[in-house]
Amino acid sequence: MHSHAPRVLSTTCRIATIAFLLVAAGPSGAAAQSVVRDPSRLVKRGLAGLDTRQFPVALTAFTEAAAISPHDASLSVGAGVAAFMLGQHNVAQIWFERALDSNPGSLTASEWLGELHYRADRVDRAIAVYETALQRAPLSPATEALRRRLGSWRRETELQTTFAEIRGAHAAVRYRGPRDEALARQVLERLEAAYSRVGGMLGAYPSQPTSVVLYTREEFEEITRLPSWTVAAYDGRIRLPLSRAPDGPGNPGDPGDPGDEIELDRLLTHELVHAVVATLAGRNAPVWLNEGLATLLEPAGSAEAEAPLARERTRPSLERLHQSFLQLDTADAQVAYAVSAHAVRRMTELAGTPAIVGLLGDLGRGVSFDRAFRQRLSIRYDAFQAGLARN
Repeated sequence: MHSHAPRVLSTTCRIATIAFLLVAAGPSGAAAQSVVRDPSRLVKRGLAGLDTRQFPVALTAFTEAAAISPHDASLSVGAGVAAFMLGQHNVAQIWFERALDSNPGSLTASEWLGELHYRADRVDRAIAVYETALQRAPLSPATEALRRRLGSWRRETELQTTFAEIRGAHAAVRYRGPRDEALARQVLERLEAAYSRVGGMLGAYPSQPTSVVLYTREEFEEITRLPSWTVAAYDGRIRLPLSRAPDGPGNPGDPGDPGDEIELDRLLTHELVHAVVATLAGRNAPVWLNEGLATLLEPAGSAEAEAPLARERTRPSLERLHQSFLQLDTADAQVAYAVSAHAVRRMTELAGTPAIVGLLGDLGRGVSFDRAFRQRLSIRYDAFQAGLARN
């Protein structure tokens, strides 16, 4: 099974925090006295946009509100969140830094800016942002969460100072050293092949070169802190745990073992699809769609992943699978992936893969999921879910 690396807070919790801060702030200054120049109305529009995932609407509203009240850090944070969710990282960075210029103690702005740097593989800058934030902020559950995340980042940096790297046309692989070099070259070769295969099927490619980091299983668990059922992760970079002992013979590292090569192709393909989805949809794709598409495009298809459905009387609705699977146990995660793969396979049968790619692109432009689904699949989302439940 696969998963994304966790954040300090879930996106939903973070946006709820933004909403609380903005509502608490209220309109400020003389501008609040004008109906035309009332930032409170723009804030409400922006919050509604965040809540309904209409991120272009939210970005426009917060940008206009920030023009009226340029020193209100909460408005800059709102604009930054909307840009971040749209995948506009350069724009988001400007807004988060502007928020910290206005209010250096804004823990929310620091949290988002640190996460932005981390996902862009600027781990040193992410660490610096969190260190500064923790120096300024009083002790609280939020600062404790940042402190734990900071500890993980420091450990990751410490590990990777000993790593070597090889690069290809579209990817780079980081690995421990000479003992893992053969595996790293195998990973790079197969990732380049997966790049061509996935890009050919979707007609889309990751916007940035793909980074892969090879860990021992122990290092993978320490760095990602993911559930035990995960065997790989994508969080802006692909993370793969090696199942062998640090100095022992390789399981995935033995290029002569066909079974291992098949598994390696499966993992790399799956995680590379996540990179393409991030390019197309930013962070707007439901998790079930993201995971289902990645599973369906694995070299062997989704038959094995869908197998648990044959023995399950009840299945979670797609609505319940819009958010992270990380809270699920192993059995429930298997069912979640099975339902996701089945749903995406059904979508391809109804409208083809190009329709799914178009849907992802719509989400990246801020179109609501229900509307984009209906336009691309020619069926309402609720009717599609009802059909799945009957089959």
